[in-house]
Amino acid sequence: MDKKILLLWMCILTCMAGGINAISIFGYDGTTVSHVTGLVSKAAINASQGDYTAFWSVLRIIITFFLGAIVSGFITGERAFYLKKRYGIISIVIGLLVIIPYFLSIKYSVLLFAFIMGLQNGMVVSFRGVVVRMTHMSGNFTDLGVFIGYKLRGNNNEKLVTGLIPLAAILSFILGGVIGVLLYNSIHNWVFLIFSFIYIFLGGFYFYLRIKCEDKNFNDIPDDEEIELEEHHQLL
Repeated sequence: MDKKILLLWMCILTCMAGGINAISIFGYDGTTVSHVTGLVSKAAINASQGDYTAFWSVLRIIITFFLGAIVSGFITGERAFYLKKRYGIISIVIGLLVIIPYFLSIKYSVLLFAFIMGLQNGMVVSFRGVVVRMTHMSGNFTDLGVFIGYKLRGNNNEKLVTGLIPLAAILSFILGGVIGVLLYNSIHNWVFLIFSFIYIFLGGFYFYLRIKCEDKNFNDIPDDEEIELEEHHQLL
């Protein structure tokens, strides 16, 4: 049950990222903030055309995304997933930051969105050995496509969950985009207060899950048994 709850937690975070990115595109000058591939190409095009004002405008978004990833990496400390890591802190920080666009101009809001997406993307959460990409979908579509290709070739070593996880992330991101735009159309910047509450709730729930879970690295060995095994090996 803990694994299913964790996957749901990841899907909701992905849904939130989809909402923020869609609102940025729809209501804030058409700029995507959940990934930087297109932005890097756009910056290169602007530089090649000598439009350095536009180049700097795009570059700032890339830099703020990058800074968000740095802060996230500093907080978590390593790539390997472990439920004791400070993912809850990141979620709560995002919940506090996402309120700020309610008071900012479009230009600075987009930068903050990019920083938030860098923070979330830098969490590097894995589920059953599969990396869950929570702010951009290119990798998820790749993972899903490769999984289907393996199955078409007759590879039975691939577990179904390997395909279901990227599919769940894709659907969550799309759902978040739809909900985000609908809410933004209805209540405008008040949507950020709703997003803030959800992020903070997810952060608090993560800490609750961390306390209750007895297998914090999800390797199907209870933590108490792992400690006993480690102590036994040390004695040997």
